[in-house]
Amino acid sequence: MHYQKSISLIIVISPILFIIINTFFNDDIVNPFSYLISSTGFVSLSLLLTVIFIPIFDAVKQFLNRRILGLSAFFYTSIHLLIYIVDNNIYFKYLISDILSLLYIQIGYVAFLLFLPLVFTSTAAAMAILKVNWFKIHRLIYFIIALSFIHYYLTIKADYFIFTFYLILSLLILLLKKKVSRYE
Repeated sequence: MHYQKSISLIIVISPILFIIINTFFNDDIVNPFSYLISSTGFVSLSLLLTVIFIPIFDAVKQFLNRRILGLSAFFYTSIHLLIYIVDNNIYFKYLISDILSLLYIQIGYVAFLLFLPLVFTSTAAAMAILKVNWFKIHRLIYFIIALSFIHYYLTIKADYFIFTFYLILSLLILLLKKKVSRYE
């Protein structure tokens, strides 16, 4: 399964390379910070959806490593948050004001915090220690995805096409998961 890790790493590294290159060489990007924040959010959500999609098909399980993709989703989420903080000049008074007054920021922070138990329990040792509780903890991914959708929806100013596409895709994945689990 060595190729599984290689394929997964290529999948998670490619977007950051694209984002960096696009940031520096695409003259159509007016606000690089806004572009970086939204792009890392898209990648994180895409990886989260991929993580819940993988168990549906045995053929996909052979090629992708869920742990790498899940931890990479957290990495992109962390970058998303970090760029937001830098975009606000690391001015904590302003950041606290955002947390207290903006619902989409509150939801984003909650989703980020819920990610932490998944990250800290993503080792084989944690699985062995937690046993059945490990699965319960990792079901938080569905709540994180739901919060991510709400966070994303609240940030949209005009174009709902990508949001609608992601939402339909996630609903299809969930329907497939439910159908597959019924037959197992």
